[in-house]
Amino acid sequence: YEDVREKIADSINRRFETDFHMYNIVMSVGAAGAMNIAMYALMDPGDEVMVMCPYYPGYTSFIHNWQGKKVEVAPDSKTFQPDFIDFEMKITENTKLVIVNSPNNPTGAIYTEETIMKLAQILEQKEKEYGHEIYLLSDEPYRELVYTGEELPYLTKYYKNTLVAYSFSKSLSVPGERIGYLVIPDEVSESQLLI
Repeated sequence: YEDVREKIADSINRRFETDFHMYNIVMSVGAAGAMNIAMYALMDPGDEVMVMCPYYPGYTSFIHNWQGKKVEVAPDSKTFQPDFIDFEMKITENTKLVIVNSPNNPTGAIYTEETIMKLAQILEQKEKEYGHEIYLLSDEPYRELVYTGEELPYLTKYYKNTLVAYSFSKSLSVPGERIGYLVIPDEVSESQLLI
């Protein structure tokens, strides 16, 4: 429903100082559904999808649904932020998508603004090097479950080819309800075609 999508866009804009419209929101069956439709739209068989260890095991199935290849990135063992040397080294010409999850399932680690900026810088360099887009998919069903007062960066503000998958099931304590959405900002390459 367009009015629901407009309300969601308004809520995101109010909370994160963004400028989304109804058409930037694609409703889905939870975050898993949002991630699957993003992969379906973006991936070709054999494309590589990077995941930050440790990660939600369901990512493996999502990637295999679209005949992709999973590439695991090691964490910094003290902070659970990505190991940037490992990350940069493992990006190849076949890298299509990078999945981030903050707060992380299973560690609870929050990716700092510094982490997001570093990821964005590396991805921008690699896009230029390989001459094609590398998309960042932010899996955010736990966004509201932060009790330490830390601020979570909204990733679309840091890297233009960012999509956001969200589910209301965790934030409203209704696991299994599976109502979610995918945010596709105008800044994403060929956003209207992707939508």
